[in-house]
Amino acid sequence: MQDDSIALPPGSHSNILLRLSRDSLVELALGWLDNVPLCQPHRVGDEELEPEVVLQYILDVRDVYSNYQLKGTPKRAIVERMVYVDWFRGLNMRQVADIEFQNIFDRPLSQKWTASNVQIISTYNDSNERMPIFHAPVFMKCLQRSLKSLIGSHIHIVQHASLPVVLLRIQLHEFGTKFAASITKMPTARHTYFCAFPTSALCIFHTPFLNPYQKILRECIETALSTPGYQVQLESSSLTARSLASLVQLRTTSRTATALGGWSVYANDEVDVSPLASAEAVVADKLARLDEYEKDNEARERTRMKTIDARFGVRSENVDDDVENRGDNQEGMDAETALDHVEYRLEENYDDEEFGDSFTPKVRILFEGSHVFEGIRLLARNGLVDETKLPAWMTGELGVSSGVIANGQLVPR
Repeated sequence: MQDDSIALPPGSHSNILLRLSRDSLVELALGWLDNVPLCQPHRVGDEELEPEVVLQYILDVRDVYSNYQLKGTPKRAIVERMVYVDWFRGLNMRQVADIEFQNIFDRPLSQKWTASNVQIISTYNDSNERMPIFHAPVFMKCLQRSLKSLIGSHIHIVQHASLPVVLLRIQLHEFGTKFAASITKMPTARHTYFCAFPTSALCIFHTPFLNPYQKILRECIETALSTPGYQVQLESSSLTARSLASLVQLRTTSRTATALGGWSVYANDEVDVSPLASAEAVVADKLARLDEYEKDNEARERTRMKTIDARFGVRSENVDDDVENRGDNQEGMDAETALDHVEYRLEENYDDEEFGDSFTPKVRILFEGSHVFEGIRLLARNGLVDETKLPAWMTGELGVSSGVIANGQLVPR
């Protein structure tokens, strides 16, 4: 049977409380002060007081923690107040569960999570997929009933602060008074188990099943999720992560979970717009994308032109002029450096894989025109030649009109 009021030894909670942020500590304390009488602060003496006196005392303690938040009091001072003043007799099981949940919210990488697919076996030979109905209070009662005959437990359920999942913390312990009498420190990870139920997904997330206690718990979870005629089994999905948010993104029914890798552009609305969007929104979106695309193209084009100028040299005149339509003596032709006849002989060795020998074909390359290298520049500007792959002997930087090319380089002969 679950008992939230079972208290742990005083002073055994400082370490885990110090892991939390100052704002989280204040939020926890204020939440406990709202949960009276379960988390009521302790007072010296056991005399019974009037309800008005107790209420005023709780309000005074609330003011203390509210001022802590405003003044930016150090964490250690807040923890010492919580452990040695307001709850000096020890925190109960409900408060310990709240602390560990808050630790998951503050430190998302504090737990290792794994995903298990929910497989439903129907005794009615029903081939249709069916999601198990999950209602937190009902599931909690069913799980407690399944565990009751095997081992004692304390279960606490909360909604995750930022993710669409319901978090479940299960503390396994001995039965009845044995647990309250034998507990001497904070619960260990061996006996603590976390489970997360996402909305609209045929899977659950949980801490790994590493010991016999947790394997028993797994079977009880399957029983609690099952209904008459529909037996639930949990099967590993071979997915483990340190972040619960990662599993939510990869395994739930969100757009990102079904469009990973290169398909993520569709999930991020980078390709398509919503079919429910208004016509004005669709037009505005397409115009915005077109404008962004044009800006990117202009930037890429400027970069490409700079590369061409770096390969062929920067010209002083308008490089957009059509050289082919100019006369031989037209001004702006760089007549002093223009070459109208360039010839190279290629002497490249090729290995014949079939016969195991090599041969050197005889290839002659001839360029003719009013300005050979300016013509190659125009080919590059028009996108017909890759300017990044042109060898130096095709850009004019070697200053020769003939030669022998071997292994891609001009060879002096």
